[in-house]
Amino acid sequence: MTMRFLCETHRQQLLRSQAVAEIRWDEWMEAGREALSQKDWRAALKYLGSSYELSEVLLTQCSVPDLAYLDRYMVSGHFLAECLRHCGELQLQRHCLLEVHYRLLAILRSPQGQGLPLQRNIEISLQMLTRHYDATGEVDSFLACRAETQRLLQRSVH
Repeated sequence: MTMRFLCETHRQQLLRSQAVAEIRWDEWMEAGREALSQKDWRAALKYLGSSYELSEVLLTQCSVPDLAYLDRYMVSGHFLAECLRHCGELQLQRHCLLEVHYRLLAILRSPQGQGLPLQRNIEISLQMLTRHYDATGEVDSFLACRAETQRLLQRSVH
């Protein structure tokens, strides 16, 4: 299940220009963080969700994963998850956090991701997931994911 925030018209417009898409991502993230700080969850959700979806689009356009795009994807995903938490959408928060985490792990496992310094990103993602599972009292259901992530990091980081 992919969360959608952009209409097809805007999605197509943003696909035409990477430079414009990057500018929009910056603008939407700034507006989303501001709305989050003002506790305007509805506005924050709109901006952060759009930033997250746009970062996913930018990331999938790269034939070789780019660390800057991965950072955008992770940051916007984590801000969106935080906003979802404030909206009381704990299952969507978990979905978002896991989507980011699994994407990072998939890239770490891929031949294209071998040369990328992903350890910090994955450790941050693991911290966000741990915080979520601690808060929901479901740490036991997360132990296998944490162990597998740590195993992958040890194997991949030299």
